[in-house]
Amino acid sequence: MEKESRRNLIISGLGSSNGGTVRLAKIEGIGRVDGDIICNDFILNGKADVHGSIKASTTDIKGTAAVKGNLHSDRLHIHGKVTIEGDLIGENIQLNGMVSVKGKCETEKFNMCGRLQMGVLNAGNIQITLQGNSNIAEIGGEHIQIRKQPGIDFAKWLKVLSIPLGNKLTAKIIEGDNVCVEYTTAEVVRGTNVTIGSGCEIGLVEYKAKFLQEKGSKVNRLEQI
Repeated sequence: MEKESRRNLIISGLGSSNGGTVRLAKIEGIGRVDGDIICNDFILNGKADVHGSIKASTTDIKGTAAVKGNLHSDRLHIHGKVTIEGDLIGENIQLNGMVSVKGKCETEKFNMCGRLQMGVLNAGNIQITLQGNSNIAEIGGEHIQIRKQPGIDFAKWLKVLSIPLGNKLTAKIIEGDNVCVEYTTAEVVRGTNVTIGSGCEIGLVEYKAKFLQEKGSKVNRLEQI
């Protein structure tokens, strides 16, 4: 069933709709949207295929979503599995589950718990809790913390989806003012204050003021700049 008006785009059950400019875009069930969506609030409980971009003030996704374009939302919360073909842009982004962004991600606050595949991540404050293997080519920010925190329930969910278990981030470059990483493999880590925690394999660390290396980590080259 699909209902659409000038102010709202609502799909309930199984349905499809064209995009457009609306006040509320809400999908409860399984929905397909053809075209861009511009709205105040985008809400998904279920599964959605958006053949276009989403621009919203607030976005709340619970379930599975595929966005063929960009996702631009001031406040974004994802709990589930989401694939974005374009860029992810926002002010406050909170992700839980499995998220793939083929373009770049730019935000002020980035908080992720789960598994992440991304090209470039730029944010003021970055908090990543690894629950599954992740890959981010370049990470840049003021405060960066990457840690491992195994979750029993999440691990069971990954097994159901036949996803290889692991808690590791692979990156080319990580650069920030204050950088603290663990269970990370990177070619270069650069910052003012740098902490390399356990489970890390780093090719080159460049730091300005303070460097700390914990046991169970490997740094091939260390330079103070």
